[in-house]
Amino acid sequence: MRAGPLAGGMALMALAFLASPEAAAAADCSIATTGVAFGTYDASVAAATDSAADLTVRCIHLSGSAARLNYTVALSAGNSGMFSARQLRAGSSMLGYNLFMDAARSQIWGDGSSGTFMASGALTVGPGVGNRTREFLHTLYGRIPALQAADAGIYTDTIVVTLSF
Repeated sequence: MRAGPLAGGMALMALAFLASPEAAAAADCSIATTGVAFGTYDASVAAATDSAADLTVRCIHLSGSAARLNYTVALSAGNSGMFSARQLRAGSSMLGYNLFMDAARSQIWGDGSSGTFMASGALTVGPGVGNRTREFLHTLYGRIPALQAADAGIYTDTIVVTLSF
């Protein structure tokens, strides 16, 4: 096993937006997020390396009467293609990690398939003071399991975030 500090990180790079025609006429929604940055990973430490990031859903009233919007936020499996085995990569080197919906890191954030979960919520936007723009904050919890042999490098993954409303 190789031990030593590694730079680790994960970038939420691509965003996809899906909207129903009724919702699009009255409101528009978007996502803002910071990438999950794990910092330095030390393969000799017996504890997992945890990090967290914020993901904000923001909806803006465009026209017409108030609109109640139900939404979901799905995350892709990343470069590994599997939710249960997401991988940060540095060249040909890999480091296992995952993204979760809860601080206990028991619910894998994915697209609702393969036992994963999606974030969801509801917002009402419309005419009136304080109701034209609404935001809902979700926390994304990341974890790199302990004691993984990995070469030195800058490890990244690309996750597609899909907002449906």
